[in-house]
Amino acid sequence: MDKKRKSAASTPQYAAIPNQVFLGVPWKTVRPKYERIVKKLRMSYPISFVIVGRDQNQEAENLLEAIKKRLQTSSYAIFDATGGNANVSLEFGFADANDIPRALYLSVHRASKRASKESPIIADLAGKKQNRYSQTGALEKLLRQFCENHAYTKRFEQFLSSSFRRRSKGDKKRLRSLALKIIHQLDGDGKARRADVVQDLQADAARYKRDEIDNMISQMHTTGLIESVQGPYSTVTIT
Repeated sequence: MDKKRKSAASTPQYAAIPNQVFLGVPWKTVRPKYERIVKKLRMSYPISFVIVGRDQNQEAENLLEAIKKRLQTSSYAIFDATGGNANVSLEFGFADANDIPRALYLSVHRASKRASKESPIIADLAGKKQNRYSQTGALEKLLRQFCENHAYTKRFEQFLSSSFRRRSKGDKKRLRSLALKIIHQLDGDGKARRADVVQDLQADAARYKRDEIDNMISQMHTTGLIESVQGPYSTVTIT
């Protein structure tokens, strides 16, 4: 077995989390923009964006393994090549080699374009299709469009439309919010203990009752958005 095959064979394989999307972005300059936008998108969409950063005491090898795991467990990956960041290029290469669905974003703001011209990384990705933006508002629009077109969002919207079409406008808003909060309780690993999910939602400012939480979990399980396993160690998992 040659070195390339041996390396591929030794790479752990993970199941993809249907609503998870990896964000590979320059850590110091671009990341804050994405974090602000993602915080807003959580209120409207069931998409779980993940950004892997380096802790102060984290070794480079451990960071690389964390990045590879997050990429392999993501349904899609978005990479921002603004500034020609070498880490982003490396992450893009890993996604490309593992055939992970992916998109390339690039700021065309004047200052960003100057920085990009000085980096050979942009030339390496020049042949790839790019989604370009100039301001933060345009970036948010791109990400919103991405969320709307994501397969898990379409399943989520179909669930709401078919399950609560006869409810009042106020009820629909509350139920939608509850469903989103249940899904985002599972952000990270794509699953959580059911007891923890229920407890956190009961403490939510919306004052959800145990019955309506249980009923929503049951309906989402029936339609295949999540899997709720019963028993003393019951869990809720994105499906």
